[in-house]
Amino acid sequence: MRTKLWVGLILVGALMLVGQIAGAAPRPAVITFDSSLKVITAAEVEAGTAVTTLSWYTTGMDEEYRLALHTYLLDGWKPVFPDEGVPLETSGSREVTVQPTLNFGPPTYLLSIVNIKTNNIVDQRIVTIPYDTAAQVEPPAIAAFSAEVTEVDGAKLVAGQVQVMVSWEVTGRLPSANLVFEQVFADNLAASVELPRPYLWIPSVGQGPLAPVFRAGEELVVLRLSVVDIVSSEIYAEQMIELPVINAPVLPPATVTPAPTLTPAPQPTPVANEIVSFAANPTTVNPGSAVTLSWEVIGTGGVTIEQAVPNVPGTSVVVNAQSPKGSAEIYLPDFAAYSVTFTLYSASRTSTAQAKVEVYCPTAFFFGEGDGCPSSQVIETGAVYQSFENGSMVWRQDTNEVYVFFSDNTAAYFLERDYANLPDPQIPEAPPLDRQAPGSGFGKVWANAPGVRAKLGWALDVEQGYNTRAQGVAPTRDPRPAFTFYLTLPGGEVIGSGYGQW
Repeated sequence: MRTKLWVGLILVGALMLVGQIAGAAPRPAVITFDSSLKVITAAEVEAGTAVTTLSWYTTGMDEEYRLALHTYLLDGWKPVFPDEGVPLETSGSREVTVQPTLNFGPPTYLLSIVNIKTNNIVDQRIVTIPYDTAAQVEPPAIAAFSAEVTEVDGAKLVAGQVQVMVSWEVTGRLPSANLVFEQVFADNLAASVELPRPYLWIPSVGQGPLAPVFRAGEELVVLRLSVVDIVSSEIYAEQMIELPVINAPVLPPATVTPAPTLTPAPQPTPVANEIVSFAANPTTVNPGSAVTLSWEVIGTGGVTIEQAVPNVPGTSVVVNAQSPKGSAEIYLPDFAAYSVTFTLYSASRTSTAQAKVEVYCPTAFFFGEGDGCPSSQVIETGAVYQSFENGSMVWRQDTNEVYVFFSDNTAAYFLERDYANLPDPQIPEAPPLDRQAPGSGFGKVWANAPGVRAKLGWALDVEQGYNTRAQGVAPTRDPRPAFTFYLTLPGGEVIGSGYGQW
């Protein structure tokens, strides 16, 4: 009898648990995440011209969640698209140009489902495009290695004041290979002439300074570029530059005499990296235009310049140069509709400087002055409007979205996939004589979306078709604009909406 009682209690508990689970909607999930490009070579990655189509399928997404797509560059995850500027479909695909990874790893993409309110990550999937080493028949080769000078001043070499700017180009690079710069002496010994830098990986094409050293009796400064496998230490290719030493000082012969005991003199503190100047020109441009970043620093190790766009998570590296003085032409991202801030870091990252570039609004709002900049030209599309006791509803033909505008200035929107398969409204009570229940898509949202019917009330009139004018608002400003779009109502009134308000 006791056994039967325990079994009964277990069954009752299980049924109660099932009932609780059935009443709660499961969290959204990423079902698939794939790349059309299955393999890629290291050379294609560095060229930055390969294109892949990333496709995904998710389930359970609603207005509480958004999708974010990142790629791993240098040493962190960087957004492929801005979270709000280019919304991702819940299930769809995007064509993406594969960016140079700036490290030894293959192109890697991360798709995340993010809770909009808490910013918590609900689910993630990673796609990696592996390197195709089997397709490479020829070993890596050095196509070019040259110096800007043809000789080295011996006096400056003794004083440690020589830096030689070199340029290089390596072809057929393997993923595990890196570039090594050394000074080779007459006895075949070698010493590194690379300046300190924060990252091991060196690009296959570039330029930068080398710091050779003085060694008595050497008539040449011999600089060697080697392409070396980091894992196996195999040397794939080598090339040398010979620079004659001129004005070499004549050092007195060494004499052996008893050396007195000396107290070491205090050594000067090494000069820290110091930024002399950093500027962007011009300082105001059109979206997607080019700007020239110029810099000068004191110290070794080069510079890194990162780009930040307001309301776009993270930063992206746009310049990684070994030269202490130089310039680079950078194109602003198209989604930067208001401004871009560039931050210059010294090699030690102890010194920073910023330059801000303002962006002209590409066009004007169709109705006059609005908050922010338009993200597109105005469009005209069919629409349906219906007024309610405590607000109104609008349907847009071009997007099939349903907007709900409550009288307390809050708002909600519903995608077609959110309401298309909802049941038709089943209203147990009849509306008042001068009121009515909405039908079609409005009715599905009104009857089934939590809280909409109670807050909106009965419809005051039948649906009214009209043509609306609509225009999006670029979100990449701090503080962000109040709305994400503007549209007209049947009477010609213009309203803005977005971020749960209107």
